[in-house]
Amino acid sequence: MINWADKETFWLNVTNATLGLVILVAFAAVLGGAVVEIGERAWKRVKGALFGTDPHLLHLPDLGRTMADGGEKKDGDEKRKA
Repeated sequence: MINWADKETFWLNVTNATLGLVILVAFAAVLGGAVVEIGERAWKRVKGALFGTDPHLLHLPDLGRTMADGGEKKDGDEKRKA
């Protein structure tokens, strides 16, 4: 039991409480970073499954892969001429 009224241990208790809060904040920061990293990896996997390697393709179960502009995929030189 913590006795906050005891003058001999008051600052020891304050220091321990402060260090406990610092540890909780550090743990929350690491946990938050891990959640963000796992979320980004999961999103990259989902995005890769939906779009594949070409970000202009979208996979729809009923239609298959569709192009954003509805047309055929063109190479770089053909895009500039069109």
